[in-house]
Amino acid sequence: MSDIDELNSINHEYRKSLERFQKRTGLAPQAVDSVGSGEEKEKFSRMDADMTAIERSAQNARAELEARLARLEKTPQLESRAGNGRISGAASDPSTPEYSARWLKAMITNDQGELRAMATSTTNAPVPTDMERRIIGKMYQNSVLRQIANVQTIDSKRTITVEATVPTASLVTEANTITPTDFTFSAVSVVPYKYVSACQMSVEFLADAIGAGGPDTALSYVADRLGIAIARATDSAYTVGTGSSQPQGIGATGSTAWATTNSGRIINQGVQLAEDALISAITADNVIDCVHAVPPQYRASPRFQILLSDTALRNIRKLKDTAGYYVFSPAQAMPGTNVVGLPGTIYGVNYNVGEYVATTDTTTTTTAIRGKAFFIVGNWDYFSIFDRTGIDSMLDPYSAAANLQQTLYTWFRTDSKIILPEAFAAIYALNAA
Repeated sequence: MSDIDELNSINHEYRKSLERFQKRTGLAPQAVDSVGSGEEKEKFSRMDADMTAIERSAQNARAELEARLARLEKTPQLESRAGNGRISGAASDPSTPEYSARWLKAMITNDQGELRAMATSTTNAPVPTDMERRIIGKMYQNSVLRQIANVQTIDSKRTITVEATVPTASLVTEANTITPTDFTFSAVSVVPYKYVSACQMSVEFLADAIGAGGPDTALSYVADRLGIAIARATDSAYTVGTGSSQPQGIGATGSTAWATTNSGRIINQGVQLAEDALISAITADNVIDCVHAVPPQYRASPRFQILLSDTALRNIRKLKDTAGYYVFSPAQAMPGTNVVGLPGTIYGVNYNVGEYVATTDTTTTTTAIRGKAFFIVGNWDYFSIFDRTGIDSMLDPYSAAANLQQTLYTWFRTDSKIILPEAFAAIYALNAA
């Protein structure tokens, strides 16, 4: 019999004995102390002692149980005993404030079991939606290519079918033979590449951020830093990436020549400068010729824009055509001015300054090849950035533990492709040994 059952049995017998005493004497049960017989007093004393002992035993057992539970809560959770991501409700939804608070608390306390419980895949917990939104927003602010390209979200590797040629039409007279033609297609393979940013956070930073402005303060700051870091790394690839083990940049130079055919899906039209020419060699006629190298059907769109370096912009702003007019036009809101910083246009086309557009060509080779593009113009609907769904995170509490720091790894998968090379043209220089 358990302590509880024994206590209930004694208590029941106690009440029955008191009821019999009251019926026999007509006195309240408390009168037993002075009126009851010696046998009754002894019986009730034994019952009181038994009840007191059992109550103390139950209290001790409860205290021992609470102590054991407290020790278990303080013990780090082993991988095999950690959660499995099946927790439901608002606290498991990355888009809720509850999840944000839970995620940050797990980061601060280094609760690996909690992070595992929040995982939606096999090993990692997604960053809160608000933090992911801030990272993406900061990436847009710091990535010129992301602002002007066609950005898509994909959930896996993908092969995109692109129309290569269209049927031709011809004028025929009555009863003449009609020669049919067919569509042809080519494929563009998209393989997202992983970009990782690691951010070390001291325990003082986390504690002070939460104490000063709440969890949102720390999330906002960390998201901004991660967004800037990832944006700079990816923008470089979107601009000059080779397309091999990294995204294909709009200025990719994977071809050994300025090809008349485009098997490598790179820009293959525009203006070729002299061998080893510098940006300063670009003339006003070069700019005009490059713009008109793009077929007119791609130019009739607000998405038809120029991408160039700040060095190229500085030189082009000084260029004049044969009539003595600048190819650079100041903003219409301030006609007749030439103030540094005005958006303006180049030959009537909007422009964007890219940090990673080439300013010099350092390629060394034994034969003249196409160098990096100094000036790119085209319809940016045909240059696509493909983002793999979601931004993931992982916490490393050990590598910097000697300095009381934790390292937060955040990774993001993306790729970029030139979908239609004929929608672009470039000014480039040949380069030789």
